[in-house]
Amino acid sequence: MIRAVLSEPTDFRRLYLFRHPELDASCQGRAIGAGAATLSRRGRAQVLEWAQWIDGVELEAVHCSPQPQCSESAIAIAEPRGLEPILDARLFDQKMGEWEGKAWEELAKTQGDAVRAFFTDFGEVRAPAGESLGEAVERVLSWWVEIAPQSIGVARAVVLPGSVLSGFAAALLGLRLSRGVSVSLPHGSMGVLDVYDNGARLQAWNASAFQ
Repeated sequence: MIRAVLSEPTDFRRLYLFRHPELDASCQGRAIGAGAATLSRRGRAQVLEWAQWIDGVELEAVHCSPQPQCSESAIAIAEPRGLEPILDARLFDQKMGEWEGKAWEELAKTQGDAVRAFFTDFGEVRAPAGESLGEAVERVLSWWVEIAPQSIGVARAVVLPGSVLSGFAAALLGLRLSRGVSVSLPHGSMGVLDVYDNGARLQAWNASAFQ
């Protein structure tokens, strides 16, 4: 569907960035971090929509976080093209350390000051025994620096958790990490970035608009 409105990549690299689909209610409101989570019924339906959005698009590869909410969803993009998702530990979400898997409501009650500091200086403060969002985004950027030279003239799909996806996109667009919220995506949606040697261009964001 989106192929009809975008030219083929030539002297640039095209990234189809997918935020993992909606999570089950039992996982919502929790500091999932780099942990595993299951999809909701709506999330499973969103995966099926991905194939329609990029029907006919030729992909060099499909990359994803090893988290099952990303890796299992990536199969819907890879399998019809005879590909297998490429899992890379650098694409994990922000590691939340001692907070991982715990409910934010409970953390706010027991560690209120730490939680307030975490969100006040969002992106710069680490969760206890975890990492900052800035450090997580640096991991993703190290993956891109490695793969970018092999990507001129081709398109790749990447399935990521929301926070690192927004931070990664912001970095490629030359925005500060704190501006990552301006390029956040809803669960299960897609953005398209064309990446040049000297910058990036936003081609499409939130693919539900194409339905």
